Amino acid sequence: MHDGVIAVGGGSGMDGGKAIALTANNCIDLWAFEYESPPPDVSGQTPFPPLITIPTTAGTGAETEGTAMITETGRMLKLCIWHPQFRPRAALLDPALCTGLPKHLTAWTGLDALIHALEAYCVPGFHPMCDGIALQGLQLISAWLIPATQRPDHLEARGGMLAGSCLAGVAFLKGLGLVHAISHMVGAEYDTHHGLTNAIVLPAVLRFNRDTIVGKVPAINRAMGIQGDSFEDLYQFVCGLLDRLQIPRSLAEIGVATESAGQIATKAALDSAAATNPRQASPEELHTLVLDAIIQGR
Repeated sequence: MHDGVIAVGGGSGMDGGKAIALTANNCIDLWAFEYESPPPDVSGQTPFPPLITIPTTAGTGAETEGTAMITETGRMLKLCIWHPQFRPRAALLDPALCTGLPKHLTAWTGLDALIHALEAYCVPGFHPMCDGIALQGLQLISAWLIPATQRPDHLEARGGMLAGSCLAGVAFLKGLGLVHAISHMVGAEYDTHHGLTNAIVLPAVLRFNRDTIVGKVPAINRAMGIQGDSFEDLYQFVCGLLDRLQIPRSLAEIGVATESAGQIATKAALDSAAATNPRQASPEELHTLVLDAIIQGR
């Protein structure tokens, strides 16, 4: 028996390490740990091995918790697995490990972190700790994302992004939203990069959520250094940032077909992130939203 599991890499690498650690010391099927199911009884089992997470991107924030997103290939669904008694023993954040990350991956993973903080802050409910952490994450990521893409060896920028990504990963314990619910299922169907897919979907979801998040926009804008406190100020800033980082304008540009909108919407409705979106979407609204992200984007 090994002493523990060290998960090094981006979100997929760390999630793979979590899946190994969840099942290494027992005979429980991996899908028994699915988030929406009752947690398996592990009493009498050998304890979960210690898990150390070391991110090489900033990023998914996967180093912060024991949850993992795994594709169930039989149904082409991305499912969250976890157990309440399982979480990393330690997370090691070293900005030097990110300096070799190419510009486009720095941008895609950095936008993933920004969207974690943004969606977490917009989740309804009273959670001042997660809200404060989300806003601090937004501040760090907004300050350091462009410098990190422009100078890969900029350790201060890499460190700021790692700290911001980690904070955003903590904040989304509060929940996420429809950006992630849709992106998870696009990724399961088309094997697209998660951060890139999130970035493309974001503008359509912002438009959908507008009326329900408008009260939170001034604090978001202050954290991100945006001039003005209106939704339009936020929306234009986000679209400008995506343009600056050369993000495709729609899901169609990365190969997502309009014919798949219904299937993606049906699966997205089952994602746990859909339940915490600030505006609940009917099946028809979700289908229209997915079509909007495929055809119009931003």
